[in-house]
Amino acid sequence: MARFAVIKDGVVVNHALADDADFAAEQGWVPAADAAMGDLWDGEVFTPAPPAPLLARQAAVWERVKAERERRRTGGVKVGAHWFHSDDASRIQQLALAIMGQAVPAVQWKTLTLAPTAVFVTMTPALAQGIFQATAASDTAIFAAAEAHREAMEASTEPESYDFSGNWPPAIWDEVE
Repeated sequence: MARFAVIKDGVVVNHALADDADFAAEQGWVPAADAAMGDLWDGEVFTPAPPAPLLARQAAVWERVKAERERRRTGGVKVGAHWFHSDDASRIQQLALAIMGQAVPAVQWKTLTLAPTAVFVTMTPALAQGIFQATAASDTAIFAAAEAHREAMEASTEPESYDFSGNWPPAIWDEVE
């Protein structure tokens, strides 16, 4: 079975497999050789597609950095020996506790853990303030790390090769990796 390129307006838009070269020719398909999607066809020869403009490549990588920033924002905050949830719903509850000040009830608060067994601690005014402060510090550090990655990525001539997996503030999953 032979591989053919489907060409539209001089660009490879798809590939097709066919046993019959005459059938492929009737369809307007061209023997593909090593042609890749997006390659250009001038009627005689394939040429590699030009790279996307630098700004478009940078924008695509920045979207991936922002996704990692958001993932890290919800990766918990550590106060003392325990990790606490940092998703939006938990943040609202924790903000309410911080606002309550000394009126925080001594309730059992579920911590964030990777273990299957839940771990609870007694909520205190000091712990509520600690979680609030740790969340603010974590957000600041995560956003600063994302901006540092953005600046480094934008300084690269090959932004799609920039590795932004390191130099983030710790999240709960970093303790087990």
